[in-house]
Amino acid sequence: MAIGAAVFGWLILCMGLFVPRPAIPDYWIWGHYMGFLSYGFEALMHNQFHSDTSDAAKFILTRFGMDNANLGRDLAIVAANAVAFEILFTFVLYKYHTGRR
Repeated sequence: MAIGAAVFGWLILCMGLFVPRPAIPDYWIWGHYMGFLSYGFEALMHNQFHSDTSDAAKFILTRFGMDNANLGRDLAIVAANAVAFEILFTFVLYKYHTGRR
């Protein structure tokens, strides 16, 4: 349980909210691309600020490295992660559930 919390916390740090993608060191950038939270966060930021023409919105997207976000790719990866987790949890329940409470 503690290992899962540590991994999830690390993925939150690498998703780009606290440390923007351009500021993530080269040796940790793989954590950004591996983390399933990164793609949902990028889709959220794109949805919120893409149609806004103010300088602040442009600055935010540029600061977080999301000025050229691919919304279709992000949503496809989020959906694929949901399906993968569903399959994984179905397998775990099938394999380890004993039928008792």
